[in-house]
Amino acid sequence: MPLSVNRSYRSVGSLGRWLLLATAVLQAAAPPLVGFRSQDDDPPLVPPVPFFAVWGVILLGCLAVAVWGFPLRRATTTPYRRMQVPLSLVQLGFVAWLVAAASAATWLTVPIFGGMLAGLAVSLRRVLRPGDRGERTGRTLLGGVLGVYAGWSTAAVCVNIATLLPESAFVGGPGLALQCAFVVAAAVAAAVGAFLLRGQLPYTLTAGWALAGVALSAVMARLPLLAVSAVVGLLVVGTVALLRRRGARGYARLEH
Repeated sequence: MPLSVNRSYRSVGSLGRWLLLATAVLQAAAPPLVGFRSQDDDPPLVPPVPFFAVWGVILLGCLAVAVWGFPLRRATTTPYRRMQVPLSLVQLGFVAWLVAAASAATWLTVPIFGGMLAGLAVSLRRVLRPGDRGERTGRTLLGGVLGVYAGWSTAAVCVNIATLLPESAFVGGPGLALQCAFVVAAAVAAAVGAFLLRGQLPYTLTAGWALAGVALSAVMARLPLLAVSAVVGLLVVGTVALLRRRGARGYARLEH
């Protein structure tokens, strides 16, 4: 590698590691400072509270990623160098989402969450790019944390939109149909994500965790049609991921 290119990589990685660490700390500190605004009138498609414990895994995982990748020898190598900026933007987006959720402009949470999901998709695709070589531990850590973050966010975007609608929107048959539509949208988005990410396990499991939460919430609300929609969506996502993983393995064998 030319010396000038190597110096450029070191410069980018040196700045990026500080940005990644600072935004990871800010993201982890934001929930107790800003707080989550609980809603007593959330529609039944919102998973029970214990399912949101996945946020703890995400926030601590992002801190672990930033700390593990902080040494300069890691920060300047693939895949860390490629995801420092997009993941930092995602972490800032999470803080902005909390602020918007606690304000009168709750509608801003939707575009913010959408931007976060786009940033996660970019970061995860860069980490999982075929043919890239890098430290095994770092790649595994990155892939796991980003997969969990992206999997939960995929379903959460749809749930986020639903929580902004008035309670009257979910009354009666039309309201039930609307909730089922949101669940189908979340399942379709998760299935597309599982396909594009070649059935990545952390992504698939976390998206499935979100859909399982919807199913449980629907059962608790005695809405069997909504529960069935979530379970069918869960099965579709799992099937797509399984077939994609098998296809990717078969293609890898052909290459070798």
